[in-house]
Amino acid sequence: DMLTETGLNSSRDLEQVIIQSIQHNVLDCRIDEANEQVFVNQISGYNVTTEHQDYLLESLSRWSESCTTITQNMQTDVDTATNKLKVNMQETAEFQKSVEAAKASVKKRKAASRSNLSEKQKTVGMSLSGDVFRGNKTV
Repeated sequence: DMLTETGLNSSRDLEQVIIQSIQHNVLDCRIDEANEQVFVNQISGYNVTTEHQDYLLESLSRWSESCTTITQNMQTDVDTATNKLKVNMQETAEFQKSVEAAKASVKKRKAASRSNLSEKQKTVGMSLSGDVFRGNKTV
C-alpha cells in the first residue's frame, strides 16, 4: 500500500505527490483512478550515499545559518531605519514649532512697528498742523 509506505495521511496527498513526480520527470506511470492504482513504467532514481547525505545536510545547514544571519541583519537594518525615522520626525516637528514661533514673533514685531509708526505719524501730523496753524514757518 503506497499510502502506508509513504507515510502520507490521505490518498489526495499521495495523488499530489505522484502528479508532482510526473511533472518533474521523476516518475513515468499510468494512473487508474477507478481502482486507485498506479502502474509504474519507469522511475528516475537518485542514488545518494551516506557521505552525500552528510555533505548535503552540512551544505543545507550552512545555507540555513546564512539565511538566518541575513534575516537578522535585515531586521537590525529595519530597526535602525525605524529609529532614525522616528528621530527625524521628532526633529521635523520641533523645527516646525520653531518656524511657527518665529513667524508669530515676526508678525508681532511688524504689528508693533506699524503701531509705533502710526503713533509717530499722528504726532508729526499734530505738530505740523500746530506749527502751520500758529504761522510758524518751520516745517
